[in-house]
Amino acid sequence: MNTGSLKLGKILGIDVNIHWSVGLIAVLLGASLAQAIGWFAGALGLVAFLASILVHEFAHALTARRFGVDTESIQLWALGGVARLSRESPTAKAEGWIAAAGPLGSVAVSVLALGAWWLLDGAGGEIGAMLGWLGLINALLAVFNLLPGAPLDGGRILKAVRWARHGDRHRAAQEAGRAGMVLGWMIAALGMGLILREQSGIWLMITGAFIAVNARVEITAAGIARRFDGIKVRDLTWFGVAEAGTDMDADSMLWQRTRLGLAGGVAVTDERGRPQGLVLEDELWSIPADERPWVMLTQMMVPFDRTAKASPDEDLSTVLPRLNPARPVVTVWENDRLIGMVPPRRLREQLSAAGL
Repeated sequence: MNTGSLKLGKILGIDVNIHWSVGLIAVLLGASLAQAIGWFAGALGLVAFLASILVHEFAHALTARRFGVDTESIQLWALGGVARLSRESPTAKAEGWIAAAGPLGSVAVSVLALGAWWLLDGAGGEIGAMLGWLGLINALLAVFNLLPGAPLDGGRILKAVRWARHGDRHRAAQEAGRAGMVLGWMIAALGMGLILREQSGIWLMITGAFIAVNARVEITAAGIARRFDGIKVRDLTWFGVAEAGTDMDADSMLWQRTRLGLAGGVAVTDERGRPQGLVLEDELWSIPADERPWVMLTQMMVPFDRTAKASPDEDLSTVLPRLNPARPVVTVWENDRLIGMVPPRRLREQLSAAGL
């Protein structure tokens, strides 16, 4: 979902992005609220609703930070929000609390909104109606997210419980995924049933299908992760990445090909020597020879925050979910310093050896 997203800035050190699909939901929800409670209160309610989703995601992120897990970014999109954690939870206890924090954040918003609505005691007019709606919708979101199936928060809690019970992280993830598939198709079937009765059920159907499909992905990812147990990122890392400034073009870089070694990529730095993005060697060769002198590395680079990042001592299995299949590369960092990368060729060989 990084494609088509706008960066809103940093909050508490975490990048916050908004996907274009939020605009579609904003129009639909805003129009519905405006009809019910007026344009001003409807617009205020829409902003408060989006803020409440951020509260939910920041509850995940700050709890993860408490357990030593950083959050790379928070993304708002059509079906809610996603906190992208830098790595897997270290323990079942951490998994459970990180998952539970989001619904607890929604409950807190619900209590505050309903408390304010109650204090107004019917004297708040449109604003009071908006507060009542905000409280109820956050209560419903908390309950929905606690349904026991991945990728919902309730699925993460189920995974934590099963992980703590039998001690197998990957088996627990697959169990939560299977529960999510059943749950998702049940919700989709309910939506379809409503549609057949000429009632509004399209969003239930879409949401259910989304849950089921992503649950299937999590089952597959857990199976892949099991095959990589015991392999550390450092085992595949090429330490030392060539750097090039903003004035380097693709042709000149290929003339200096020996600087790349077997890393398979070059880090593009700014005027102060700080790494900004990555260009893969294969991408350099893919440019027609007569065009290479005119293509700058800054035009080609992918920012590092859009690559899979890892520390050298991480398990490779925990990094795989962050991987972009179209650019299978892992950049390796220590104390916020780029120290190496897992070359795409090595990673592909490892995946091939595992039968993937």
